[in-house]
Amino acid sequence: MNKLSIGLIGYGIWGNKILQELLCLNSEVHVLELEKGYKNEALKNGATTFETNIDSFKRKDLDGLIIASSTSSHLALLKAFANSNIPIFIEKPLTNKGADLHTIQALKLSNVFVMHIWKYHPGVQLLAKLASDGTLGDIKGAKSIRANWTSPRKDTDSLWNLAIHDLSICELILGAIPEKKQAIGERHDGTLRGVTALLGDTPNYHFEVSNRYPDKQREIRVFGSEGVAVLKDEKVDYVDVYLGSHLSEPSEIITKRIHFDKTPPLRLELQVFVNYLRGGVAPPTDLEEGIRLIQHLVQIENLLEA
Repeated sequence: MNKLSIGLIGYGIWGNKILQELLCLNSEVHVLELEKGYKNEALKNGATTFETNIDSFKRKDLDGLIIASSTSSHLALLKAFANSNIPIFIEKPLTNKGADLHTIQALKLSNVFVMHIWKYHPGVQLLAKLASDGTLGDIKGAKSIRANWTSPRKDTDSLWNLAIHDLSICELILGAIPEKKQAIGERHDGTLRGVTALLGDTPNYHFEVSNRYPDKQREIRVFGSEGVAVLKDEKVDYVDVYLGSHLSEPSEIITKRIHFDKTPPLRLELQVFVNYLRGGVAPPTDLEEGIRLIQHLVQIENLLEA
């Protein structure tokens, strides 16, 4: 099988992870990064070429492009490649400003997909299955927490950087993001560093995101009339299911552990994109979804500013 030629814009801790996965997927990777200090590291780690000039990078014959640069750079990069028709997989969030959505829609991009990684997570997919197949009874709601200490991303706050994940999880598990929303925020020097939101009635979705937790937390729970399903964090390879209604005695709880594929979700989403470049099915997380989730994010942001 011939190697694909894939461009990667943005290099660093996460960019290197993407590079390593693409190399495992039989691709040659051409990196564009404005910070020259990364060149030796990127080439040592397997990049075919390293550019710091976008004009020379655009002259490369690429099969696909992955944008993993800072969120604030996304709009300019989408504009730069709008006429190339190169399939693009862009990191979340699509942008860090709601005002950018009109410009992005006006570009009429037809081959852009968003890296909503949790929609590719086998554990979240299992939770969605349990929510829809009757195992848990009637679904009352779901809850997630995404918390850790500070963030290396300086061009987005905790709402834009973290909550976009929870919105994508909500959509996968419940089938849609409820329109009714309530939210409170925690600000430090005017910047949101924590948000708690409640979406909908029944079923509802409740999430908390924060960059003020000294202990990292990633947990998702789905509540049904006949049971509860729990994904403890992003590292485990199982979902715990607790069966019983609200009338059950404490001793009557039935517990079962369901294991799922341990393949990292980053590899899974990149595999989908690479397969698409080879003529396969398009990634399900398309540009329309990316825009839709930002619109919901803006609604929450507006509530916090009211």
